[in-house]
Amino acid sequence: MTSNPTIIKAEGGVDFFVHMRKIRELIGESRSLHVQVVSTDCTSIMAEAQKIVSLLGPSTFVKIPVTQEGLEAIRILSKKGVNITATAIYTTLQGILAMLSGARYLAVYYNRMLNIDIDAAKVIKELSSLLWANSTSCQVLAASFKNINEITTAYASGASCCTVPYSLLCTGLSMPSITKAVHDFTTNWEEVYGKRTLLDL
Repeated sequence: MTSNPTIIKAEGGVDFFVHMRKIRELIGESRSLHVQVVSTDCTSIMAEAQKIVSLLGPSTFVKIPVTQEGLEAIRILSKKGVNITATAIYTTLQGILAMLSGARYLAVYYNRMLNIDIDAAKVIKELSSLLWANSTSCQVLAASFKNINEITTAYASGASCCTVPYSLLCTGLSMPSITKAVHDFTTNWEEVYGKRTLLDL
């Protein structure tokens, strides 16, 4: 589960840490929660990261944008054992620097990259190859999707995981051909067994 200031804005002025704690309760401790800092200088980023971890638990991933200040914070915090998701990644260089600084996840902004004519699939392929070659535990986490094709292409390009809006997942499962296939199966079954299900046999 990932969060950022844009997503929080859409929630409409919620109590931030109360909201994050509710999400943690819903998903449990075994699933990862990624929470983004909002400060832009290294010292403040580190202070916010420590607050996130203290209030939401050490298993929480702190999202830090890959800027010069952000990279310094990633380097220091990762050495202290803080789980870091490097975010706002548009280029292979950003991903390399974040990996070398100790990030556990590289959040690549797929659709935003396409919008400024950056080949997102190529960047993911390059980063995935570099991560594999260096035998690192760091993974590519693709984000910022507007359609199903972008998601499948990200995975095919080597992304380890993707963060996707629930509504977009529903879109991918609501195709008429899927609905028709299920309807046909039901019709064929009922022609032989009526309304009985497997539980009735």
